[in-house]
Amino acid sequence: MNTTYFPILKALGAEFTALENTKPGNATNIIPLFELPKVPDRKKYRESSTPITEFIDDTSEEIGRLWAGKYAMFDAYQWVPTATNEHGEHVIPYTYHALEFVGVQVVPVVGYDRWGVLEYQMALRSISRTHKGKFCIRLDHAAFEDSAEPDFFQENLDEIISELELDPANCHVILDFEDVTPFGAIDLLDRFETLFNLISGYRFMSYSLAGCSLPKTINEAVKKPNTCGPVLRKEMLLWRSARQRFPRMPIFFGDYGVRGPNTNEGVRNKHTNGKIRYTIDKEYYVARGQSLSKPPKGEQMWELAQKIIDSGHYLGDQFSWGDSEILRCSKKKFKGIAWQWIAIDTNHHLAYVVAEISEFERITAAGSREDASMSDAILKVEF
Repeated sequence: MNTTYFPILKALGAEFTALENTKPGNATNIIPLFELPKVPDRKKYRESSTPITEFIDDTSEEIGRLWAGKYAMFDAYQWVPTATNEHGEHVIPYTYHALEFVGVQVVPVVGYDRWGVLEYQMALRSISRTHKGKFCIRLDHAAFEDSAEPDFFQENLDEIISELELDPANCHVILDFEDVTPFGAIDLLDRFETLFNLISGYRFMSYSLAGCSLPKTINEAVKKPNTCGPVLRKEMLLWRSARQRFPRMPIFFGDYGVRGPNTNEGVRNKHTNGKIRYTIDKEYYVARGQSLSKPPKGEQMWELAQKIIDSGHYLGDQFSWGDSEILRCSKKKFKGIAWQWIAIDTNHHLAYVVAEISEFERITAAGSREDASMSDAILKVEF
């Protein structure tokens, strides 16, 4: 059963570590979209005469080390749509060729929100002229807003397909809700249905939903320091509702892992709180500590790890590398720093979501004989 998962992950060291330690059986069910961040403020790049080129090369090599021979999407959503490297080449085709060179089965992403920029169009055209594989169209907040004017939205979508000579049957579509914290579950489903009804007639190869329910800061998730609490994963509820509402359509699940599209996490901040985000059924279970600048500083992670283990949600050290690291931390083997805990939390999250969607599809398929055959047909879509 092919229960493919389409996470949107920052192309940074924490996420790379999480993927590197993902069990092969889980990795085969993951098609990531690597979000190229802006060039980090590191000495290596500050002292380089070509920091953009060097950063993209380094990032592509790391993705190739982890994901050569497998499908991966990429995007530069945080970059201005006219961004070029030091040699004047647009960052999108440059990244595409860098990933292709290291053996990744590259899936270029077309951002609906940026299509109106001529330089961006030209960059995508330069790829589409020779690219023989899959394409992806990313529909974000701009598409959801434009769906209120169906004719206008479809004119834009038609232009993308026409100008890039895309075959919808060879194209994946992401409905990217981004930060879903402001929305209720019913509102999200209404927004999904409005947009999905406008695109379902194109007969695209497959679809995925993406969103993130984790607030930008930990104090919005768990109000009091040194306490634990759940955060509802509304993106998972939305996907389950969408699968049930449109059971004959190949709609897959996606999210942002454990840090949302607009988070500054990973940037050094003396007021950062210790925390562990442990993914459970339809929720994140968040153990919040306190400022890492205050005693017991990093040693607070020992207690937070023990809280996860004692929560009743812990799945054991064999479930994932992330779970084994939580156990090691509870035994005071290490404390960890911010990026290491992003890696640990992400690794558990990836393993849990693969199991979660597989179980949901199994139960859905078992509902009736008709549903079972229908579900099998859907989940064997070859990406």
